[in-house]
Amino acid sequence: MTLNEYAQFLLSSPNLEDKLYSPEKMPEDIIWPEFVPKDRPERSSKIIFSDKKSKMPRVEHLNSEENRILSLHHFANHELMAVEIFAWAILKFQNAPSSVRKSLYKTILEEQKHLKLYLNSIREWGMDLGDRPLNYIFWKQTPNMQTLQKFFAVMALTFEGANLDFSMIYQKAFEKFGDQKRADIMQIVHDDEIRHVKRGVKVVFSDGVSQEQQWEKYLEYLTHPFTPRRAKGFLYFPELRTKAGLSTEFAEALGAYSDEYDGTTNARIVKNVFGMEAS
Repeated sequence: MTLNEYAQFLLSSPNLEDKLYSPEKMPEDIIWPEFVPKDRPERSSKIIFSDKKSKMPRVEHLNSEENRILSLHHFANHELMAVEIFAWAILKFQNAPSSVRKSLYKTILEEQKHLKLYLNSIREWGMDLGDRPLNYIFWKQTPNMQTLQKFFAVMALTFEGANLDFSMIYQKAFEKFGDQKRADIMQIVHDDEIRHVKRGVKVVFSDGVSQEQQWEKYLEYLTHPFTPRRAKGFLYFPELRTKAGLSTEFAEALGAYSDEYDGTTNARIVKNVFGMEAS
């Protein structure tokens, strides 16, 4: 099985268990010139995309185990989308450097690891993926990810960048409410997300972009109405951006960024839950 064949398998199989398949060794990378991947993955009726809303439980309600499981169900959906969309990127960017294509493969394996952790936890409790509507937020962005740099700007620096915050928020929340087992899962995810953002930084700023220019270059790769608001959680940890290889200037600019969709209620509530001083 080649790298392209593996990516195609992940996208074309409708079965969840197939999307968890990991080869025993790195597949050989044989290019398919001019290949155009489908803009949606195949999925069985159980895990099909839905336009129905499925709200995340509020952090202060995570004292309930059911709400913690619902949160993991939400995260599991994101991991499945990530497995698929990084496979799509392998097929889409045939001319990407071999090192980048291998990094996409490594990211898939790590997203599969996260998905398995989430699935095991929700299944132990009695829920399965697809028992609640599954959104397709990542796939809505494929028209805006038609170059390698734009793909990594959206996926790594934005969606996975935001998960630096969310994984820490939920790790702290699960720990706060005495659920150390699921807090440990969030810690594993968090540590891997640091690496994923680092991989994105290398690609997005590969053309000699200075530390001071990172923010402006990042903005060039986003297409309105998709904004940097998506790149941070409702509680923001700027130190996680520099830990992931972004500049201090980038971290400060992202922290200061706001638009008409911003709100501060969640941040105040979360700080209260964690016993942090609200601002």
